[in-house]
Amino acid sequence: MNTFEKIYSILAIIFAFSLLGILVFFPEFRQLNRLLTACLLGLLVNIGLMFIVLKDIFSRRFSDQNMRYIWLAVVLLIWPSIVYYLVRHGFRSRI
Repeated sequence: MNTFEKIYSILAIIFAFSLLGILVFFPEFRQLNRLLTACLLGLLVNIGLMFIVLKDIFSRRFSDQNMRYIWLAVVLLIWPSIVYYLVRHGFRSRI
């Protein structure tokens, strides 16, 4: 991952967790017009994050070829696993 992708990934994760926190702790923001705007923005940000992570998975060499497909399945099925993938592989240089 280059520097822009790393910064984008960190900011996208911060955005997702802050949006979740705002919706949990401030119920007055649970109005339809605010929710639609925030969720649409969150969707666009997370599509970009997913693209960056999937690009990194396909361009990275793993010790076992099946690990690429396992990471692909886990990242597509369980969103919080992106955080673990980024810490474990994504922020390290590709060899």
